[in-house]
Amino acid sequence: MSTLKSPEAVDAWLAKAGWHPGRRCDDLAATEIEDCQASFRRDGGSLDVIQPALDFLREHVGLVAPLHDSPEDTVMFLPALMYRGAAEDVQELADGLGKKVFPVAHDTYDGGTILMDEAGRFFYLHHSGEYFLGNDKYSAFMNYSRGYPLEHAEDYYA
Repeated sequence: MSTLKSPEAVDAWLAKAGWHPGRRCDDLAATEIEDCQASFRRDGGSLDVIQPALDFLREHVGLVAPLHDSPEDTVMFLPALMYRGAAEDVQELADGLGKKVFPVAHDTYDGGTILMDEAGRFFYLHHSGEYFLGNDKYSAFMNYSRGYPLEHAEDYYA
């Protein structure tokens, strides 16, 4: 993925992965959400699905979008627990924001997790910290594609 500089570029990037306006995968989204919630319970946490994340996943779940030329470096649009102990980190982000969050995607290179909050904002949980990506999918993926530095999530804490 080169740097995405416009909503049209984000749509084109997603379209290469199989997305199109009006795409709906309700059954797959429900299954993946249920699996994610079970994984969080096994990791000692609990996770409630929130409407913005549900809406996003119904439209984007199952997509695999390349980040660079390497097939090992992708964004997978699946809610997932990327490492043991992530439930605690996700809860810390939610507590700081004062809003529930839910994972909607992750990258395969760094194992970072993209989450949405109840306001529909996007955040990135990475081994180096918690980051704000944007207020909507377009600003989020434009910022994500540009890379670091990203805004720290704690600037958005309640």
